[in-house]
Amino acid sequence: MVCVAVNGKPVLGVIHKPFSEYTAWAMVDGGSNVKARSSYSEKTPKIIVSRSHSGMVKQVALQTFGNQTAIIPAGGAGYKVLALLDVPDKTQEKADLYIHVTYIKKWDICAGNAILKALGGHMTTLSGEEISYTGSDGIEGGLLASIKMNHQALVRKLPDLEKTGHK
Repeated sequence: MVCVAVNGKPVLGVIHKPFSEYTAWAMVDGGSNVKARSSYSEKTPKIIVSRSHSGMVKQVALQTFGNQTAIIPAGGAGYKVLALLDVPDKTQEKADLYIHVTYIKKWDICAGNAILKALGGHMTTLSGEEISYTGSDGIEGGLLASIKMNHQALVRKLPDLEKTGHK
């Protein structure tokens, strides 16, 4: 993955999948070779989560969206962002949301954030704050990534993890 951030804002992202030889790229106000899918489910979304750093994300997702919610555990933050998009790689899983509730390094999410921003999507902390790529090397507040959905409504739906102890 490669990301260029200007003044703390991600503006160019590249995610390469070496085993499928697929590369996705996008630049805010500058084009891309990838796009959003035609539809997403907000009521009973498929949610992609970290396989190795899941924390309480499965419980949070089921509590927020109901027992019909499909949870997809996967590795790689770039892979999880690509799951939200329409990519030509037939091996790529498809999800409606990407939720992460534990600490995550900024370098791991910057490229995906840039691609989502370029396509009109969002990647924020779970409380809806924009992620700045300056200062500390990670974020404590987890993340929510979506595209073609009412992102702030999704943020409001999630429980306050600080108060519920799901962190």
